[in-house]
Amino acid sequence: MELKDKSSASQTQDESENEPGSEKPPTRRASVVSHWWEISQSETPHFERIKKYVAFNLFFFSLFILVEKLSSGLPIADIYLRLYDLTLPLMTALLVFYRRKSLPVLTLLVFYSIYAHPVVQSLATVSAWCAALISSRLYFNATGKRGSVSFGRSRLTIHRIGWLVCVNTLVYTLIHWWLLLQLRLLPAANADLFSVPTLVNMQWMMTSCITGVPFCYLLLRSVYKPAWFVSYLKHIKMLVVFGPRKAYLLTWIGLLGGIMFCLISSENDALIFTDYSLLWLLPVMLWGTICIGHALISPVWVLMLFLLSDYVDNYISVGKSITVENYLGHLAFSSSMIFIFSLTIVIVGVQSARVRTYIRHLKRMSLSEPNTGLPNMQALKKDIIHSPDSGLCMIQCPELNTLTQTHGIAFRFEFVKALAAFIRPLMRENEEIYYTPGYGVLLRLNKVDAYIINTYFKAISSFRFTWAEMEIGLNLGLSYMPLNSCVNELSSIIGHLNASTFISLQQGKPVAFNSVIPGDNVVSPGAIRHMLQKAIDRQSFMLVAQPVVSTRNKPHYYEILIRMKTMNNKLFFPDSFLPLAHDAGLLARIDMAVIEQTFRFMQLREASQPQSRFSINLTPQSLVKTDFLMRLRKLFTRYSIKPERITFEIIESDMIDSTTALKVLRQLRQSGCKIAIDDFGTGASSYSRLKNMEADILKIDGSFIRNIVNHEFDRHTVMSFCEAAKLKNMEVVAEFVESEEIKQMLTAMGVDWLQGYHTGKPVPVEDVVF
Repeated sequence: MELKDKSSASQTQDESENEPGSEKPPTRRASVVSHWWEISQSETPHFERIKKYVAFNLFFFSLFILVEKLSSGLPIADIYLRLYDLTLPLMTALLVFYRRKSLPVLTLLVFYSIYAHPVVQSLATVSAWCAALISSRLYFNATGKRGSVSFGRSRLTIHRIGWLVCVNTLVYTLIHWWLLLQLRLLPAANADLFSVPTLVNMQWMMTSCITGVPFCYLLLRSVYKPAWFVSYLKHIKMLVVFGPRKAYLLTWIGLLGGIMFCLISSENDALIFTDYSLLWLLPVMLWGTICIGHALISPVWVLMLFLLSDYVDNYISVGKSITVENYLGHLAFSSSMIFIFSLTIVIVGVQSARVRTYIRHLKRMSLSEPNTGLPNMQALKKDIIHSPDSGLCMIQCPELNTLTQTHGIAFRFEFVKALAAFIRPLMRENEEIYYTPGYGVLLRLNKVDAYIINTYFKAISSFRFTWAEMEIGLNLGLSYMPLNSCVNELSSIIGHLNASTFISLQQGKPVAFNSVIPGDNVVSPGAIRHMLQKAIDRQSFMLVAQPVVSTRNKPHYYEILIRMKTMNNKLFFPDSFLPLAHDAGLLARIDMAVIEQTFRFMQLREASQPQSRFSINLTPQSLVKTDFLMRLRKLFTRYSIKPERITFEIIESDMIDSTTALKVLRQLRQSGCKIAIDDFGTGASSYSRLKNMEADILKIDGSFIRNIVNHEFDRHTVMSFCEAAKLKNMEVVAEFVESEEIKQMLTAMGVDWLQGYHTGKPVPVEDVVF
């Protein structure tokens, strides 16, 4: 805030004329005018600073004279008590704000006071001048350059109260008392430094400093920087508008006005019109400080202190006191109470402002993604409430996951920030970019249509990201949709938009997603996932069994199939919940639940159906579990089930080629269980897998069986499967046998087992008959 002089050293016109290539002015007169104009122009900023400095000092001088007029005093029996006085706070505030640049005007002020005022008042000004210089110097020694920042900083509160209030008041009191004592201007009743009048003066002066220094600093800064004062007024307006409700605010104003009326009213016969009412000021002012804000309450409290000091005789009347000593005792008590109130209001105000700052910071953090600084999902939900008719667009880059593993997590965040900076110029007012790790970049647009989205898609297709001297162009998928009434389903919608971006990548164009609000006949994936978890935990899958019939008069067996049943008897088939289970990593847990449910049923039917045999589907995910065999053996033992009665059907996949899976299958066969390869022919490299894998049964996928009568290719394919199975000493099961004609043809081919609606439909496991 200090003024720094700039020298106006610039090249003169004569020097510039000696430079090569410079043209001489046509006349001497024109040269002089041009020279004067350049000097005046170069010194204009310097002149402006001088004018601003002089105007500021004139304002301070005028303000000091006004403060002297407003300062309150009280003559009591040859004793003059100084009550609320802002002369010392004003000098201190100027030194804090302007530092050494304020010394000339302060010195001039002292000489003016000596010339224009009586000796006692001049001594008070000199004492205030000395105290302000000493306390401010000690204050800046303790705080350094931080000391000039605006009031309200909680880290400087202790220093300001200590140096600018306590030390300031103590130094002023000692110097003023010593000067009066030396000049024999001190009445005998007040000659003792530790007298009650001195205590009253000190307490009022501390009150003046703790409230007046920040108030005077506010006035000086407002004049020096009008733009800051405008922002301060806007801050006050926000405190009132977004503060307590109007009813509470009006109640507070009414209480405050009522208490002040009781204190300054001349009717002092009742108790409420005495200093008793001072006690009620603290809770009312504290409520205002906490709920409204210190920035507004602080100036209000200063105005109230002016009134309390001017009308002190109304609530502490000398006419009602028995003696002067009793009256001074009341003054000492009330002045100490007012100082404690002021100190409490300041400290609570600073701390509440600090808490508000932390809360605003936490709110900002809660609404932004910390690594990119972009608004997050919570901010999106908040903004959509205010703009429900906007549209949502998602940009996703699956390749980013691979590149992040290569270059580190910083690559992802820098990519997102670069993409956001690239997109932002394309966006309109009131549109925003959001990001949440795990999803792509989300755009909230005022409107989404084919033209706007195609513009964005073409732009991002040309986006290139620079990283470690590499320029990378990544394929980005884009999906979009209008929000309309889908605000409550935002999480689900974002998941669908994320899935649609992969379709966009495959098709090479933006994909529009039309959301469907879940109704009575549509169950959300979240609800299915919930039911699936309950079915696993409670082992409550609905077991159905479909017979597998022999073409060679062997006893048939049943394949166990699963369903999920809701409370309202709605059935869910495997194709509706197994993909969710796969994504959640729950397939192995489903296998164990179904195995245990089947074993429990077999134990219950042991007496009536001791030779029953069942086939249970086993996912490849179970085979790679390290504890699968141990848990399976425990189930065989617990339910007393012979392994020869169980066939495990393994879906053909690359996972069963692993060493662990092949070892588990080998041990299952050694224990007595049979192994069947399910859906054979649909997987890659089926014949090579059949060559390397040991199994007992080969189940041909129904896609080859369904059209075997009419399609020669399917018929020859099935025949080749049968020949390969015979070479491996494996039995063959044909699925989807849905007619007598298909049955006869498969029997003629030598297929061992038939399964389908023609040979037997799935029935609840409780209804199976052997």
